[in-house]
Amino acid sequence: MAKQVVIDSSVFCKLFLQEDDRQQAIDLIVMLGEKDCQIIVPSLFLYEVLSVATMSSYPTELANDLLIQHQKINLKLIEIDNETIHKAIEITKKGHQNSGYPSFYDSAYHALAIQNSSQFITADKRHKAKAQQFGYITMLADWETIFSV
Repeated sequence: MAKQVVIDSSVFCKLFLQEDDRQQAIDLIVMLGEKDCQIIVPSLFLYEVLSVATMSSYPTELANDLLIQHQKINLKLIEIDNETIHKAIEITKKGHQNSGYPSFYDSAYHALAIQNSSQFITADKRHKAKAQQFGYITMLADWETIFSV
């Protein structure tokens, strides 16, 4: 695999949720497969995707099948190591008392991207606003910019 990226679970969930930016997520996932690009995610990704499916009344079995299908192609679940955990903790400390701090969950994805010199692709504007100083983060709407180089 030539390139790797980290995608937020919310981006993957757009494959089965009817949201405004669903087509952007589909285009991204399709392109990553076509370009033989590895998607790496923390193992919590599995639980987040299945939880969203359950809460949205999307059949959890179908969401699990979708995960398995993508794992066969280019999706790799990773147990984050201690170094990545420490980077995630560092990210959670950035923010402001009034606007809040980045969640550990979002920060784990972001830290995984940083530790692997990859881009974290997310649709979470609040996380990007709070943690953009760490770099390695791209909004779903801008994903094409990281592949135009």
